[in-house]
Amino acid sequence: MAEPEQQQQNDASSAVNVENGENDAVSSENSGQEVKATEPEYQKSGWLMKRTKLTHKWERQWFCLKKTQLYYGCTEHNTTKCISLDGTEISEAHIDKKPYVFRLKPKDTSRVYYIHAENENDQQEWMQAICFAKATGDHGDHSQACIIQ
Repeated sequence: MAEPEQQQQNDASSAVNVENGENDAVSSENSGQEVKATEPEYQKSGWLMKRTKLTHKWERQWFCLKKTQLYYGCTEHNTTKCISLDGTEISEAHIDKKPYVFRLKPKDTSRVYYIHAENENDQQEWMQAICFAKATGDHGDHSQACIIQ
């Protein structure tokens, strides 16, 4: 019985792992051992607090940055909401007496997203990653400069 289970595990290890946001590739070296190389699908992901639109309560959300899209949701496997970063303004914010808050204001909408990080380092890392994603996105000849205000 152990052999079919082992074969299924080997087959599964070479598949694309969408739930974890990773693409798995298996290669063989001269020694005959399999080496697994993992390439992350997301540029950055992690837990942040987001201020809700209607009640203005702070809710813990999982965020995933992929190209010029910032996905979020209530779990790592349920990131169904999306903020387009193309033309989005990003700045530090002072709201609800919370430290480490930044603000995202997408173009062509009046919606403003307030996001709260756990510490200053996380705040800066997220703001830089979003800024970099905006600047290096697929914009053809219209590359964007990113200024964190």
